[in-house]
Amino acid sequence: MSLGSNFIDEFKRIVGAANVLTDPEDIYVYSFEHFFRKKRFRNLSAIIRVTTQKELRQATEFANEKGVAVYRRSSSAQDLREQDKSAIILLDDVTPPTLNVVSSRKKDKEQLSKFEKELAETGYGSFRNFATALKSFFTSLPAQKCLVCDVCTGYCTVSSSFNGVETWSSKGRTLLTQALFKGELQPSPKLADVLYSCSLCGLCFAECFETTQVRKAIMKARHYFAEKGYTPALFTATAKNVLEFGDPSGMPPSKRVAWTQQLPQRGVFPEKAAVLLWSGCIVSTRTPNAAKALGNILNQGEVDFAFLGEKEGCCGYVLLASGLWDEAKENAVKLIKRVEETRAETLITPCAGCYYAFTKMYPEMLEIELPCHVQHASQFVEKLLKEEKITPNSLNMQVTYHDPCSLGRHCNVYTSPRNILKAVPNLDLVEMPLNRNRARCCSAGGGLWSYNNSVALNSASERLTKDVAPLGVSTLVTACPTCHLNFRFAETKQRMGIKVADLMEILEASLTNTPSS
Repeated sequence: MSLGSNFIDEFKRIVGAANVLTDPEDIYVYSFEHFFRKKRFRNLSAIIRVTTQKELRQATEFANEKGVAVYRRSSSAQDLREQDKSAIILLDDVTPPTLNVVSSRKKDKEQLSKFEKELAETGYGSFRNFATALKSFFTSLPAQKCLVCDVCTGYCTVSSSFNGVETWSSKGRTLLTQALFKGELQPSPKLADVLYSCSLCGLCFAECFETTQVRKAIMKARHYFAEKGYTPALFTATAKNVLEFGDPSGMPPSKRVAWTQQLPQRGVFPEKAAVLLWSGCIVSTRTPNAAKALGNILNQGEVDFAFLGEKEGCCGYVLLASGLWDEAKENAVKLIKRVEETRAETLITPCAGCYYAFTKMYPEMLEIELPCHVQHASQFVEKLLKEEKITPNSLNMQVTYHDPCSLGRHCNVYTSPRNILKAVPNLDLVEMPLNRNRARCCSAGGGLWSYNNSVALNSASERLTKDVAPLGVSTLVTACPTCHLNFRFAETKQRMGIKVADLMEILEASLTNTPSS
């Protein structure tokens, strides 16, 4: 039953309008407290998010005065027999988790068996019906952990931008994806907003599990939205730009080759070579110094390489991430043909998103593969260092390295970037406490940089203030152009005095630096 406007207005006065939730999507999410189990709260009329004891007391007193049943989310022992009442208020008094230390719990095989039985009874089946996309929830320790928690709330990089409301957390998005595929909720503007306000970073439930596949479920949900014609207009326009101009923002192809004029080749490259440099649209036009740095590194290592120039185009990552898989496949087929014409045996790219798209998203989502071996620039350059084809000189600087989600969590490339930094004499690499598979996301990925830029900047600022600034380093290094841009804009806004650089720029600086005597 819905409450009258007077009720809602009074709750808004007590806790603020943003903390009074009545939309169907909010009601659905807060009805559950554990994954893949029956609803804990039925017949909810509203969720009131309280953050202070005063708000908790006032909201409770007002509801009791009006004869409305009140439940506190934090109370697992609460008597829930009154849920048949016509109006029920849930007080969300649970503090969203912060990403710190992962706790471990002893396995309980009996509980795990019971949980797996419940999963079978709910009828979850293949990836296309949602369950396999969350496979890590169904096995061993993760499933057992789900059982022993009293209150489930998933850590999410972007949820702090949405006032900690559970609907906008990783748990909320997972439950909404479940509701969508089970037909319990229909596509709506709010549901789309929740699902697209995600960076697909893969850090979901980091306090509970080492890895999850929530991002795949969300991408599948976005594809469902595309099939039904509910894709946000921003991404349909992006798809048109990719197919017409080879650039998500419609940048003319001529703009992406300016950086090549700074190389000895002056924009003239062989049509065929064993190595193909794929700079990527974002690197070429937004962080061109990274492309130029990689070109100079390859030249110093005497690597003969081809470059497609204006014909290069876009890998289509944003199309895949936004659910426009048909358009992504059309783009990929054209791209592969251009790559085949170079006869390249190895494609190298300085873009983490391109690397992720080529090595994981193409085969898993489009069932196609590139006709050559694909390496991130850090992997290829690491080999040049090991073979002593390039020799870094001293750089006196302290840096920290940010693991891009596309390169790290999604592709498991952690050591190559670090080995490059460690190969530079006198360069001090200081690790952030949250690094590698637990690195806090900057939130520029998954299309979020374009869809909700303020949320992406908030996450980048959080990474800078909480993880980078306390280290006292001069430079934040990353190996992803979207991370690079997001951090650069966030740093400008925060004015923290921290430089942001691409990994290839650091190595190039060491190669051109005068050797120490």
